[in-house]
Amino acid sequence: MTDVTEAGAGASGLAAGPAPARNYPLDPSRIIETAENLSRRIGEKFPGTNLAGIAAKLAAIAHVTDERAQRSRMPIYTIRVACFAVVGIAVAGLLFLAFHIRARWVFGTIGEVFETADAGVNVLIVVTGALYSLVTFEARVKRKRALTCIGELLEYVRLVDITQLYYTPELYRADQSSAESPARLDYTYLLLCTEMLALISNLTSLYTRSSLDDAVWRAAFDVVMLANGVEGRLFAKAEAIRIETA
Repeated sequence: MTDVTEAGAGASGLAAGPAPARNYPLDPSRIIETAENLSRRIGEKFPGTNLAGIAAKLAAIAHVTDERAQRSRMPIYTIRVACFAVVGIAVAGLLFLAFHIRARWVFGTIGEVFETADAGVNVLIVVTGALYSLVTFEARVKRKRALTCIGELLEYVRLVDITQLYYTPELYRADQSSAESPARLDYTYLLLCTEMLALISNLTSLYTRSSLDDAVWRAAFDVVMLANGVEGRLFAKAEAIRIETA
């Protein structure tokens, strides 16, 4: 009785203690391996189909996705040097004007004071906006690179969805002859589509690693959510076809 109590206390202590910190990052090499295996399986089971062609292109994209994701996060030193040079020239020009222009601050009326202050504020706003645009130019370039690649993966989600639209449960009913539906495929076609969608979701997630850009995170989230939605619908469709052919 004592042994059981002590064992239970030890088990509860382990359960109540802090969980060990673990890190399970996405491994691009394993994703590439998965893409190649999936492309080979689809090519062997459904040779010459649009799905096989899409799988082959997706495997090629998987080979370059990690490199593209890293390039979209790497600093662009050319832009940084150019921005620092422009900012330095602008600051030097303002200092030159400040020390070499002799202005007489004489105002006849209160209206002239407000006009001068308004002009100064407008100049300050324009200069600040220009400097901010230069400073954030690098971030916008990297964001455009990432969003372009994520948009490409979004197109593949729609391509996978389009390839299976023709295949409905009605084509697999027992009372229909093969002549009426020459492109009869089993439900594994749809299951392979879901695997491709899962692969696209993982490739999209590579662009959010070490990224602090909200636009990139939102775009990646939208692609993953769309892929998950289509994937759930295809699972239900595959199950309906499996029941029709049972």
